Amino acid sequence: MALSPGRPRNPPTPRQLLKDIIPVNDLFKEDEVVLYTSFIDYYLNDFKDDDLSASDLDDIASLATNKVMELRLLKDSKNSTAKQSTVSTSLEKIRKHNEALKTGLSSRRKDRIDPHEYKGFSIVDLAIAFDEERRHKLDNKSVDIRKQASEAAKLIRSYGNKDDIDGEQGVE
Repeated sequence: MALSPGRPRNPPTPRQLLKDIIPVNDLFKEDEVVLYTSFIDYYLNDFKDDDLSASDLDDIASLATNKVMELRLLKDSKNSTAKQSTVSTSLEKIRKHNEALKTGLSSRRKDRIDPHEYKGFSIVDLAIAFDEERRHKLDNKSVDIRKQASEAAKLIRSYGNKDDIDGEQGVE
């Protein structure tokens, strides 16, 4: 099959790229692949697919890989205090790298937010919307109460003396 020049018609989604196209089965053990894909899903839930750049995908893949590597190091050094002391420097480097990746992702995400999108939208608009919603609920509740009162009045009239004046009071 010959490759056609240009961009593919249906490029893979970020999720497909990070989970299926990258050969994670060659990089990790079976249980680590599950961890990697879970981290990928978790990190991608913070973004819309069309908002992600190539740098974002690289950072997310690095974050997930670093987490798996961190857990692998911790697991390997679990029963050996000698290994724990040598692993601690590697863990520190991984954690610093993760913080840098998260900071980069966060700053690029802030750069993409349009500050004019919600311009003119204030707390007053929220309060008005809340009051209208609350008024609508109260109106529905009062209609329901009136219906129940009317049904109760009909029920009361169906029993006892129809000519009793007290039976008619307070009924609309």
